Amino acid sequence: MQTKFTLLDKMPDPMRKIGMGANPNHGQTSQSPKERFVGWIKGALTTPNYTVPSIENVRIHYDGPLSDQAISTSFGATINVLGASQDNPPPMAVAVESTMAEPGKFQTPTLITHVGFHFTPEPLVFTAKGNGWTMPTTTVNAPVSPDAFDHQDDIGVNGPLGAVAGSLNPAWLDWAAWQEIAAWHMANAYNFVWQMGNRTFLMRESLRNTMYVPGNAQNGSASSSEQDIQYYANIVNKYYRANFAGGLSPQIFLPLERTRIGNMILVAGGVTTTGLSVFRPTRAYETVGATYGAMGLRGYLANNQEFRRLTSPFLMKPGVPIGLRADIAISASSDQVQMQNWLSATNGFTGATPPNFQVDTNLNPLGVAAVAGGAIGQEPSLDATVAPQPVTTLQNRVNFKGGSWKLSTIIKGFELTDAQAAMLSDPTVQASLASLGCSGPQSCGGYFSA
Repeated sequence: MQTKFTLLDKMPDPMRKIGMGANPNHGQTSQSPKERFVGWIKGALTTPNYTVPSIENVRIHYDGPLSDQAISTSFGATINVLGASQDNPPPMAVAVESTMAEPGKFQTPTLITHVGFHFTPEPLVFTAKGNGWTMPTTTVNAPVSPDAFDHQDDIGVNGPLGAVAGSLNPAWLDWAAWQEIAAWHMANAYNFVWQMGNRTFLMRESLRNTMYVPGNAQNGSASSSEQDIQYYANIVNKYYRANFAGGLSPQIFLPLERTRIGNMILVAGGVTTTGLSVFRPTRAYETVGATYGAMGLRGYLANNQEFRRLTSPFLMKPGVPIGLRADIAISASSDQVQMQNWLSATNGFTGATPPNFQVDTNLNPLGVAAVAGGAIGQEPSLDATVAPQPVTTLQNRVNFKGGSWKLSTIIKGFELTDAQAAMLSDPTVQASLASLGCSGPQSCGGYFSA
């Protein structure tokens, strides 16, 4: 009888190949292929995580906050990272890195030993004060962007702000802190679920036990330094222009470049007006203190490893949906709502992007009570002959969010040949695997053995 040899038998490749890096039928040893196969699995269960190859890795890139529509689609009852692909990216995703030929399915028999769910925020956070201004459609002169102004200043382009009435609002830029707060609520709102069949779950427990956030500083430390706000404002304005320009009241973020020094009599639009704000130029706000290492999210998830090792390896056939995802633990829970609000460009208020709101819906956004002739809100005038003037501070604020972030699901293990997968149906191999920690054929491949 003629024996057939494959190229793999004749020329073993020292580099990684399908299976566990070697052909179980090749080599001059006294061990049988089955014994060597069990030995490889034993090594996989005891080796450091980083030595096990990543079989599949899907990572979704986002460049900023999302629309409410995008959130309802991708961050509702289920977060299914493995279902994304380059050809079918989630709404507002700028890129999808995927090793999968078909989303959510393997091409070969695969022995899974580790899984991971990663949230990757920006490596630094800061909050910068500024102003929101109606997005220009042509090249125009910028209005005055002061650290403070009052309702009386908002009188049009000839006023002290040089802007159309109602077009300038106090604002702040939240760079990346919103991402970590959203991730904290995500970890508490969802379960990490691995479903096989209608009612069979290999895993279903809080995502908080698996979510991993890559470190950005030494453990337990952070550092701070000044960052130029101009660059970050440019990134945010490009993102809002590209994604929200067609929405309600689109605005851009203006860094502060003036400081208010008081009020005096000014001629505005040919009319002499008492009590308008006056400003002086300043560069004091061009840089902002940024914290490297970001917030405390990593400490909250400090005990989680980059990859979660399964107590037993699990074999899956090719073409079978993997079913690994995050499912909401309690529908419409406060954690889910907060996660969605922090990811949202509208902060969950819906409507205008960016949102324009005050601390309570029943407060007048035009300011605190300040009236002429009363003692409320009076500020001394810079004109020596003018009595103190009522200053009506604005109560509304506009919130901008910036920074890129990523979501990943990673599966580690080994791609098997059909012959290797068939060994897992052998009672001798199953008994050997059970002695390594596999609880029986079901967790050692019995559900999907060849």
